[in-house]
Amino acid sequence: MLFPSVPFLFYFLPIFLALYALIPARNAVLLAGSILFYAWGDLANLWVLGLSMGFTYGVGLRVAGNRRWLAAGVTGQLLLLSIFKYGGFILATLAGLVPSAPLAADSAPSLPLGISFFTFHALSYLIDVYRGAAPPARRFSDLALYILLFPQLIAGPIVRFHSLHRQIARRWLTLGRFRIGAELLLIGLLQKLVLADTLAKPVDAIYALDPAWLSTKLAWIAASLYTLQLYLDFSGYSHMAMGLALMLGFRFPRNFNYPLRATSVTDFWRHWHISLSRWFRDYLYLPLGGSRTGKARTILNLAIVFLLCGLWHGAGWNFILWGAYNGAFLIVERLVPRLTSLPRPLGQMYTLLVTIIGLVLIRVGDLAEAMRVYTAMLGAAQPEFITSAERFLSASTLAAMGIAALSILPIARLRPRTSFTTPRWPWGRFILGVVALGWIGMILAQGSYSPFLYFRF
Repeated sequence: MLFPSVPFLFYFLPIFLALYALIPARNAVLLAGSILFYAWGDLANLWVLGLSMGFTYGVGLRVAGNRRWLAAGVTGQLLLLSIFKYGGFILATLAGLVPSAPLAADSAPSLPLGISFFTFHALSYLIDVYRGAAPPARRFSDLALYILLFPQLIAGPIVRFHSLHRQIARRWLTLGRFRIGAELLLIGLLQKLVLADTLAKPVDAIYALDPAWLSTKLAWIAASLYTLQLYLDFSGYSHMAMGLALMLGFRFPRNFNYPLRATSVTDFWRHWHISLSRWFRDYLYLPLGGSRTGKARTILNLAIVFLLCGLWHGAGWNFILWGAYNGAFLIVERLVPRLTSLPRPLGQMYTLLVTIIGLVLIRVGDLAEAMRVYTAMLGAAQPEFITSAERFLSASTLAAMGIAALSILPIARLRPRTSFTTPRWPWGRFILGVVALGWIGMILAQGSYSPFLYFRF
């Protein structure tokens, strides 16, 4: 079940919120709702999630200060992730190296929904307990609630156990928090359904063309639109998660902070998928030595972190290469510090260009296709047919581009809210929210129609 869907928005969420407000045992309601939420989307692999939680709970009771139990817990979680997420990739790679070997990528188990996120949550729990940053969960239900909490279960952000375990025991439900949470949920829905999904249509159409038709102009349009689409998609889901959490009384950390306004690649990774960047920093980069052990070791540590970061995003050589690509720029910026202090317009242009070029590796299916796209972007391709770019730039696409461009303009970043109380209900916002939710409902009900269907340009 996905957040921007009719079953979630108009069936699951209203019923769940009513039960959550009326039944005093809120943790039990939340746990049951989260199990139903996951089972609705991937019932066949629910046992994998249960196995991961049971193993984590058992190890967590013994891991405090015990390096051997920590090693066992981390190894077990990574083994589970490797089998289910990377099994097919490993078999395909081995089959390519040894053609005569009886290996088949399709024999790998199916990918459980959200396995990257619930594995990293489990690892966060084990490491926090080992370090003494949080007490072990004495009741299995407390650990299960941390991992299963449905706003973060399948799309993040990656919330640390040490920042959430007190909220599991005690949290406050207020009208102010609920209102702000509803606003964030609505913002995320609009980012995803109105902007990201609109931009996805020309991107899909351009990449579906025969490679012989891909001109330089089309290649750059597709790569640029995909950068906006991916950002709005990720940011939309993060806003939805933050909003849902606030409606339930939880506070999640901000996950995106206008990364497309970054002035260097280093700055970009401080504002893009913040929870993932900090996870790798605190649980991998700093334990490896960070930047405290000399320049050569710092370069090695950055390379390791970003190779694994790329692999975390997907099981494929294109993801590994994307991680190496980003790591290489971070290493260069360490070696040439002037790149991180360029004049703001120049720094933003440089960072945006690096980002657009790199994300082609995420969008395309394989390295051969990526090379064809890069060849077109460099102007080295000679398209057999000239396809008009205007064919893909409809009025709705241009409107979505214009709104999305606000995330790039060099204006000051907004500070996150620190207060979640309000003296009175803002009825104007409420009415606008109801209208917007009705519009979202029409978009979902119409299916393939453009979200700009009800406006004329």
